[in-house]
Amino acid sequence: MSNARDYLFKIPFRQYSLQNWAAKKEAIMKVLPLDKYTDFYDNGGIPEYMPVISDCIDDEMRDFSQTYPCPVMITSIWYELSKPGDYHGPHNHGATGYSAILYVDYDAGEHEATKFHCPFLEAATGENLKYQPVVREGDLLVFPSNILHEAPINTGKKNRLIVSFNIMGEDVARSYQAGLKSAPLTRRDFDLYNSGFGNSDK
Repeated sequence: MSNARDYLFKIPFRQYSLQNWAAKKEAIMKVLPLDKYTDFYDNGGIPEYMPVISDCIDDEMRDFSQTYPCPVMITSIWYELSKPGDYHGPHNHGATGYSAILYVDYDAGEHEATKFHCPFLEAATGENLKYQPVVREGDLLVFPSNILHEAPINTGKKNRLIVSFNIMGEDVARSYQAGLKSAPLTRRDFDLYNSGFGNSDK
């Protein structure tokens, strides 16, 4: 008879604190348009500021790639500027892949971090379990895209600004790979495919 305790399932989650954040924040703030609540529906998924964000998170994505079985390719990226009173209700980012949130302009004294909802209920009470990490400006959260999460109401007086992005899952990677004439999948392949030239000879 065993009295060992363990978990049937665990949810992977990464939290990074970007180094040299002051310089990186300045670079990011210069390139974000910030002319609306979000640019999620613009740019076909990859905006012009993508290279700046990519440079800022390069070390963290390299670390993440050590345990991720698919190419760490960002398929979409956007900002979300929450003014006082704004919020983003519970949602997820699809069935596969990972998503990330970078806290760009965030005051821990006024703002709340993203709230995550457990995909299963607490067994004894049936409670909907939630998790809200302690974050500071310059932190990057990486989590499975299918996890329900929300941005609580901004009850402070300052704007709250995040950049979020999605990392392709195995199904998306295979779809891109199937349309390419060369393997393995590379950054150049992905850029060409996103530009509508994925089937061109290289």
